[in-house]
Amino acid sequence: MIEILDSGYHITIQDRGRFGFSKFGVPLSGSMDYLSSNNANSIVGNTINEPVFEIAMMGGKFLFTEEVDICISGAIFEVKLNNNLIVNNTIIRVQKRDVLNFGKALKGFRIYLAISGGFKSDLILKSCSYFDNITPSSVVKKGDRFNLLRNKSKACNFISYPELIFENIIEVSKGPEFNLINSDDIKLLQEQFFTVSSNNRMGYFFENGLSANSFSIITSPVISGTIQLTPSGKIIALMKDGQVSGGYPRILQMNYNSISVLSQKKQGDKIRFKLINLS
Repeated sequence: MIEILDSGYHITIQDRGRFGFSKFGVPLSGSMDYLSSNNANSIVGNTINEPVFEIAMMGGKFLFTEEVDICISGAIFEVKLNNNLIVNNTIIRVQKRDVLNFGKALKGFRIYLAISGGFKSDLILKSCSYFDNITPSSVVKKGDRFNLLRNKSKACNFISYPELIFENIIEVSKGPEFNLINSDDIKLLQEQFFTVSSNNRMGYFFENGLSANSFSIITSPVISGTIQLTPSGKIIALMKDGQVSGGYPRILQMNYNSISVLSQKKQGDKIRFKLINLS
């Protein structure tokens, strides 16, 4: 069993997400940085849809009452098993009564904890991903306990390059309303560095933007990774808990890799968009 001794700044349980329910207004959810989540699961021999703990910015203390293998992947945190520092992307054997303690993020913003064989978490609408009003809680709490499942594991399979998530270039493709913006703003999009002003699992917001506009569209579907342009010229990048429809022009679209890269950025970080052609 795993017991939460300290719930940290913001810890949730995530898997790949809640597919097929957007028509009911239910967001996708799932791991913000799917590259790191997949890495952590793969290294301990889990399927990539096994739930993991997503730990943002700082904090979190886990007590283990059984021996089990774990892996952490994603941002670089100060992480100690008992009093010993541990590193990312490595199988680590945890003993009975060991305590795993997460300090602050040193590089990046989100780190993932995978447990070999998985742990029990409620399956709601075909996913264990936490989301307020869908799951009983939106975050893990001090005193929460999770039973280990001991699902059969497979051979370790490291699937991606962990340094990719620390890039500051965000690859994007043209969105449905890309043709509304003028050539000067298209140039700005590709040459200007955008500074993160705030972020959460719903979206990323930036200090600087493009030209003010009077564009208007009928409320239309949006998905994780859609980048919208507001009338003031500010841009919003929708993330895993973002809404499923919106009335702002959809000028750009990120793929899952780009969402992973952006999800590791914090307030004050700068990114630049790189327009790619999907054809």
